[in-house]
Amino acid sequence: MKVPFQIVIFIMLVTHQCYALEKTAVAVEQKKETKEGSLVLYKDRCVVTLPIKFSGEKRYTLAVPGSVDSQSILFHQENGVNPEYVISKDKEIPTAADLILNSKHPFQGEVTYTFSGISWHMHYVVEVNEQFDEIQNFNSFISIDNQSGTSFENIRLRLVDALTDELAKNQTFHEYVVEVPKFLHKSSVVRIPWVELHNQKTGQDYRLDVGKENLNDLQGVEKQIPLQIWLHFKLDERLARDLASGDITIYIRDSNSILRFLGTSTLQTTKSGDDIQLAIPPLLLMQLKSNQDSPLSQIQGNLEQTEFKTLLTEKVIEAAYRLTIRNFGEKEANIKVMLPFGENRGKIVRESMAHKQENSQSVYWPVKVAPKTEIVLRYRVQLMKE
Repeated sequence: MKVPFQIVIFIMLVTHQCYALEKTAVAVEQKKETKEGSLVLYKDRCVVTLPIKFSGEKRYTLAVPGSVDSQSILFHQENGVNPEYVISKDKEIPTAADLILNSKHPFQGEVTYTFSGISWHMHYVVEVNEQFDEIQNFNSFISIDNQSGTSFENIRLRLVDALTDELAKNQTFHEYVVEVPKFLHKSSVVRIPWVELHNQKTGQDYRLDVGKENLNDLQGVEKQIPLQIWLHFKLDERLARDLASGDITIYIRDSNSILRFLGTSTLQTTKSGDDIQLAIPPLLLMQLKSNQDSPLSQIQGNLEQTEFKTLLTEKVIEAAYRLTIRNFGEKEANIKVMLPFGENRGKIVRESMAHKQENSQSVYWPVKVAPKTEIVLRYRVQLMKE
């Protein structure tokens, strides 16, 4: 049964404490409120609560975004009758509108509504040395792009790294409370510094990813799995903050102190205190592969799907695999064989060595391969399609 949109919004507000923001309102009879407000920005929607107060003798006009959802408007006061309202949109400026309130009784409380037009992203820039064993500079910042058609002032801001429609199904989300200038102008982009780090030692992971398209029917074809290089490092405890997922730009400074652009990658959501994990861009890996001393040229992974079948009217798939890892180098290789399940629910039903849990949607096998030898990993996986 489909839940009415108004109820979803109300539950969303109560569950996640969506306090909102101080008005940018043009009030006909009242001076500007001084009470601080707040604004909650989801990935697909914005939620705002404005403190308002008027006597009821004259109408009260509040400037709102043109995208305001009339069905989401919610009034709250301790006692009294909610006012009647009309949304008047500007025909020449689609992003502008007025919320006009009328009441025979005084009103002192809040109005909450949803709208669109303000987006946010977390961005990262990193500089590494040639050996990839030190992060020389790591900077992150949040950009907030206000294209809603309305300016906001004296605000408290919360960012939620989730879609509102997903919150009803999955209550897991990441939240960031940020300080912003007291005035968030319309048609402007604000950048807020988040974390800065210098001269931090890194570790390296070598990975083979056997998820994604490998979970489909491969018809018994053997395929080579490309080796990935990941860096991992921790933030200083004094600087540690939660990090949202975002794009990361990577530079390398060589021995001649020349800075070169390496490419872009993606940084996943990282909780405070956890390792920051960064994949080396594929373009750079191709350059490193030409080096005979590089693990990329010494480690080889070959995957063969030995069985594939569907169960329960094709709602569940089951597949068996054999992964052969060969080490042609002179040193022992530590490999993480990653198996992300993607959007589906998955589980390992049989395996030749014990796996570990990476997160709720991914497992991995830590595999050590001695020099000039090979290791064979066998496993069977079940996936239930959503």
